[in-house]
Amino acid sequence: MAFGLLTLYPLKAETGPSRLVHSLRPRPLVSSITTFYQQIVPLVIVGEGWSQRIVFLNVDSALPVIGTLQFYTKDGQPWQVQTKDQGTASTFLVNLSPGQTAILETVVKTSTQQLGWAMLELTSQGLGDVFGQTIFHKQTPGLPDFMCSMVLGGEGFEKLSVFFDNTAGKYTGMGILSSEICTFSPCDPSQLKVTVKRLDGSIISQRTITQNRGALYWMNLGVDFPETAGQIGTFTVEVVQQFSTTLTGFSLQFAGNAFTVITPFEQ
Repeated sequence: MAFGLLTLYPLKAETGPSRLVHSLRPRPLVSSITTFYQQIVPLVIVGEGWSQRIVFLNVDSALPVIGTLQFYTKDGQPWQVQTKDQGTASTFLVNLSPGQTAILETVVKTSTQQLGWAMLELTSQGLGDVFGQTIFHKQTPGLPDFMCSMVLGGEGFEKLSVFFDNTAGKYTGMGILSSEICTFSPCDPSQLKVTVKRLDGSIISQRTITQNRGALYWMNLGVDFPETAGQIGTFTVEVVQQFSTTLTGFSLQFAGNAFTVITPFEQ
C-alpha cells in the first residue's frame, strides 16, 4: 500500500483575548503523491472522436526522469496506440532532463471506441521527481469540443470512494482498474467489495465482484448498478484480501455531451 508524505508545520500563535491556536498541526504535502516513480493513467480512450494528451514534467532540480510509458488494453494486454509525433507502439520512452516537459498525444479516430490504460515506470537511472497529468478531448461533428483533465496518481491503493450523481438525466462512467500486471501464470482473480451509499451514509447495496489483474472494468454506473439510477451518493471499492492486487479508480460525470472528471478518494 502506498502512502503520501505527512509533515508537521508550525502555526503562529494569535494573541487575541478569546483564541489560542495550536502550535502544531499535521498537514499533507500537496501533490506529493504524483511524483511517484510509478504513475497510472487509469483510462485511455481511442475512437469515436476521442483523443488524449499525457503530459510529464520533470520537477527535479538535479536528477533526470528516465522510464517507459506502457499502454494496456482493458484486459491487461499490451496495446498498440497511434500517437501524433511518436508513431504507433505499446511502449514509449520517457527521457527528461530537469525542467523539461514531454507531451504524448493520441490520434483522433472515428472508429469504434476502445478503452485501456497506461503506466509510467521509471528506471533506477532516472528517478527524478515527475508530475503527470492527462487531458481528455472529445470531438463530435456539429457540437462544441469538450475537454477535461486529471493529475496522475501512484500505484498501490486498497480502497477508493467516488461521488456520483445519476439524477436529472446525468449519468456516471465508472472505472475500476486492477493495475498490477500478471507476469506469471496462473494469476488468480482478485475479489473486490463494492458498497453503494446515499449521501447520509446509509447503504443502498453491497456486492463482491471478481476482477483479473491488469484489467479495467469500465461501466455506465446506472446500467451495471441499476440501484444507483436516480440517486446521488458514493461508490466505494475495496480489496477483500489485502495485497492481492493494486486498485485504482476513475470516473467521468456526463451531462448530455458534456463531461468532467470526478477524482476518487484513494486509501
